[in-house]
Amino acid sequence: MERKLLAVVAADMVGFSRLVENDETSILNRQKEYFKEIIKPQIEKFHGKIIKTTGDGFLATFVSSLDAVESTTNIQKTINLREKGQSNDKRIWFRIGINVGDVVLDDGDIFGSSVNIASRLESITDAGDICITSDIFQNIKSLKSFDIRHLGEQQLKNISQKVDVYKIKINNEEYNQSKENELLTEVNQEIRYCSSKDNTIIGYAKVGNGPPLLKAPNFMSSLEHDWRSPIWMHLYRFLAKDRTLVRFDQRGNGSSDLDPLEITFNSFVEDMEAVVNETKIDKFPILGVSQGCAVSIAYAIRNPNKVSHLILIGGFARGKGQRGDPSYEEKSKMEQTMILSGWEDENPAFRQFFSTSMIPEGSKEQMDSFNNIMKIATSAENAAKISRVNDQINVSDILSKLDIPTIIFHCTDDARVPISEGKFMAANIKNSKFIPINSKNHVLLETEHGWNLFKEEVTKFLDEYT
Repeated sequence: MERKLLAVVAADMVGFSRLVENDETSILNRQKEYFKEIIKPQIEKFHGKIIKTTGDGFLATFVSSLDAVESTTNIQKTINLREKGQSNDKRIWFRIGINVGDVVLDDGDIFGSSVNIASRLESITDAGDICITSDIFQNIKSLKSFDIRHLGEQQLKNISQKVDVYKIKINNEEYNQSKENELLTEVNQEIRYCSSKDNTIIGYAKVGNGPPLLKAPNFMSSLEHDWRSPIWMHLYRFLAKDRTLVRFDQRGNGSSDLDPLEITFNSFVEDMEAVVNETKIDKFPILGVSQGCAVSIAYAIRNPNKVSHLILIGGFARGKGQRGDPSYEEKSKMEQTMILSGWEDENPAFRQFFSTSMIPEGSKEQMDSFNNIMKIATSAENAAKISRVNDQINVSDILSKLDIPTIIFHCTDDARVPISEGKFMAANIKNSKFIPINSKNHVLLETEHGWNLFKEEVTKFLDEYT
């Protein structure tokens, strides 16, 4: 036996016996479907663990209170929306209670008063909502993304002391169709794996419906964490709205092999070829961001019958070491030292150097997310290797060979890659269109004015050439 401080989630289905009696086959099939497609993926996505399932519910634990709340709110929202069209006598509702405290772990099960309180909280929760203790509330109260209402002290069954309870309101009809699509899209992201030419394992994900669009990886990537990051989420939701978006983590990153045999520009292109072959997509546009632009260009030249058009953002054909800058070696040495010294440090000060060059106009939330993704995505050693490879990229000699529609976006005051590099690509790629965006950021954020311009131009571009 051992003790741990954990957030405990207790959930059950409202009126399970009555529902099964009325329509056993449909209820059990939907319950099985929701557990497989929604509940289990969302718990695992937020690093939770399912302790056990019951006939009509489940018990789970999380290290983080916030992860427990985010996971269960996504579960409730998605199931509520899926069930929206059902009649009242056939509609599935879940009630969820969450508490945090010491629990006893023994032979795969958990025990203790913290578990009992979570279970009793669930029993007083309204259908489709979540009840939490004040300890959970203290950990999430600074966030404005939850509709939280104070219920005061409640006397729970078989609990001697009253418990201060808050309710997270989920069950309302205010979620529109676009929100439903967003939630379902998130749930349906599934990470799979393929092998590159040198047997390096590459993680990829497909999401959405419609004609395919391939997104090339950028400097640091994590399929799982990027998907819900305030840095990237808006871009991926937009791209997946009417298309099947295919993304992958480059070697040394995220869900891909973190210890590849080699990290080279050529291997980046071969990884893209492996993903395309595995997913069996054909005649598709590619979207590249930053170094992903050069990889996309190289792939398109090697596979001219595969790529229909290119969308390039903040990209370059020449890495920093290929631009004739006499101070490059000194700057590169400093950057390498910073990566190797502080990339994996709990203190984000070293990674902040990169974050501020990527999104100097980003909010604290966006900056924190960028810092976190970099640490999660890869090791300091891999980050240093990838940085060196990116610095030596040079595809300038093949730009003139491109003969597909290309649209190039670049922020006017990009602090990471100067706009001159975007203009250089536009000047050397036939049939290209260059669009400057008034921003200091390297990565285009949803919160800036240029985001709407980007969406309009990309939509028009894809519609024109599809």
